[in-house]
Amino acid sequence: MSLRTQLRASWGLIALNGVIPVKRMPLYLVNTLGAPFSFLFFIYIVSQGRSVGFGVAGGLVLTTFSIGTSLQADMTHFRVDLKLQDMVVASPMRAWTYVLGMALSELAFATPGIVAFLFVGYATQSPSLLGLPIILATLLLIWALGSSLGFFLATYLRDIRETFAIAPLLSLVLSVLPPVYYPIAAIPENVRWLGYLAPTADASELIQGALGITPLSGADWLRSAAILIGFTAAFMLLAMFKAQWREK
Repeated sequence: MSLRTQLRASWGLIALNGVIPVKRMPLYLVNTLGAPFSFLFFIYIVSQGRSVGFGVAGGLVLTTFSIGTSLQADMTHFRVDLKLQDMVVASPMRAWTYVLGMALSELAFATPGIVAFLFVGYATQSPSLLGLPIILATLLLIWALGSSLGFFLATYLRDIRETFAIAPLLSLVLSVLPPVYYPIAAIPENVRWLGYLAPTADASELIQGALGITPLSGADWLRSAAILIGFTAAFMLLAMFKAQWREK
């Protein structure tokens, strides 16, 4: 298959798993945005609006990272229940075409939330001149990281019900416990390094800096960016070389 044909196949997956479901059932968007906006509302009430910026940064990270957990469930369903992955393996479609199409399809659910959080962030904070490019680049890395992790896990799960146990655990470990919705300075200094081990925490810190919520030094920018890029590259390599694309 030519590159043009591969890209058309990816677009078909985007329509199949993203555009069409959203058009038929807009309530999917409510389900996707429920948790991030619930956290934002809770933070707004408790802090009386003073910490809403942290809710915005965390919401952007959680909304984008949830693409990975959703991708994990969808690809497990397609592989186990519909046997779609077996058909893709037997066809001229390449693995990257399938993964790219499925990962982009999840943006149909996440994009409205990302736009809404950006609107709230720019309406309530003082973003830097390069704020938007930094935020978009950070979200791109989180999307690639989450999608790679979701694809890798989906190739090993044997039942769609297994995703119901893994998805909440991933959200807890990577989106709730780390300093995603709160400043990393809230962690005692002697164990603060643990917070940087979660790439989502580094992504949140970059967005906080871009929105003018938390002042970052040059070393802070470099450290958070390096950790996020490193984790993203590691998960992409994991998906490329360790995912079980063909059934054994």
